[in-house]
Amino acid sequence: MFYGIMAFTGILAFSLMMIMRRDIRVGISVFGNLTAFKGIQDILRIGTEDQKGLGILIAILISVWIGQEYQWKTWQHKWITGKSRTHIYLSKALFSSAASAAVFLLFELIALFSSGQISHILTSEYVAMIICGLAVYAALGAVICLLSMLIKSNTTSTIVCLCYVLFSETLWSAIRNLNSISSSVMKIVEFGIWHSIYGMSVIISSTSLSVAMTIRIVINSIVIMLIATISGLLVFRKYEL
Repeated sequence: MFYGIMAFTGILAFSLMMIMRRDIRVGISVFGNLTAFKGIQDILRIGTEDQKGLGILIAILISVWIGQEYQWKTWQHKWITGKSRTHIYLSKALFSSAASAAVFLLFELIALFSSGQISHILTSEYVAMIICGLAVYAALGAVICLLSMLIKSNTTSTIVCLCYVLFSETLWSAIRNLNSISSSVMKIVEFGIWHSIYGMSVIISSTSLSVAMTIRIVINSIVIMLIATISGLLVFRKYEL
């Protein structure tokens, strides 16, 4: 599945870029959320928006990979060979973050090299976008790992992870539009939105990134990874495998 998703990601990036180079305009709708591609920059930017494509592939990859451990009851084999719960969880979390970041990086590199405009695209702002994107996708991998490790059903974990990726924007919008929320609570909600994976993704895809903003996004992503990993470890250590 990992190689299949990586191959699909590469083909998708190459195909979209070839379409753009032929001056063909295309739009992709994900659950009614239409994204229009008008130029090469749109292809590069779409990679940073996990809820519009790559995040779906990552959610399926990680949730199915971890869910099969519960389905086939292979945790006991790792336990018998002397691996601790901490070692088991950290290995899953590290791979999840690395695989998630690798999918994003592959998409961006294939899109870059097939664009025919490397000298124009390869700027400091583009490098900052790649660094921020890697950080965001690493955090996404850690969160998907958390959800997958805590849900023992293979099918259920996949559905929950897909819902997390697809409907995070809808959830935040619904919370923001609640009239019953006081101004002080709304400030906390806004803070949570812009420091979430969705919020960081929006910032990366819609604004020019400075050095200071890049550093903040990387630090914020590390904090999310630490919180997700520590929370998952605390619960997973109490599970009966």
